[in-house]
Amino acid sequence: MSLSRSFNRNAKSYQRDKHQRRATGRTFLIVTEGEKTEPNYVTALRDQLRLKAADVEIIHPKGTDPLSLTQKALALREARKKAAKNGFIVEYDEVWVVFDLETATHAHRKKAEQARAAKEFTGILFAYSDPSFEYWLLLHEEYTTSNFPDSSAVEKRFKSIHNDYTKGNWKPTQAFLLKLPNAITHAERCRQYHEKSGGEGNPSTHVDKLARNLNEAANPLHRIIPLPLSES
Repeated sequence: MSLSRSFNRNAKSYQRDKHQRRATGRTFLIVTEGEKTEPNYVTALRDQLRLKAADVEIIHPKGTDPLSLTQKALALREARKKAAKNGFIVEYDEVWVVFDLETATHAHRKKAEQARAAKEFTGILFAYSDPSFEYWLLLHEEYTTSNFPDSSAVEKRFKSIHNDYTKGNWKPTQAFLLKLPNAITHAERCRQYHEKSGGEGNPSTHVDKLARNLNEAANPLHRIIPLPLSES
């Protein structure tokens, strides 16, 4: 083989490898209702995917009802836009609000409906769970559409699998995070179940959508779920 042909082949290989190793550079703002449980999970997932903390900001504000959380997310998004005009920072590509529907609390659910419907919040994405975030954690281990009367019931079910679980202090291990494909598949399957059966949505979660987008923003070598070859 000639030197020039060898060089060209190596150059193409280098460009391909460089592309495969490049992250998307997308920036996320994630506003959470929970002070520890949700941030602990998202932080662990962010670190597992080797995303930069500066690119995936996780904030827990004082107001924790869905409407207050969304108003805070909007304020932070607008402040970021103004800062971006100075050229020292970029706008958020995605702004997410993570909260529980807490079936037993009608007022909480009402505020969630207001937040999702308000035009002023257009562009803000919602990763909510019914009744609680623990259902998303449970889906890493099993698929179930059994109704849960409240968040305590979900916690009890999850604790039966992870007896070391304590709300607010538990941090997912690498082995747990690598079960993300199971959780995403189970979450999608659960929503399809409610759509077909006309169920009220308990239990269900949309956290899989956030997790999938974080996975896709990672360097291809670090993704838990590889993208199709045509997309990577």
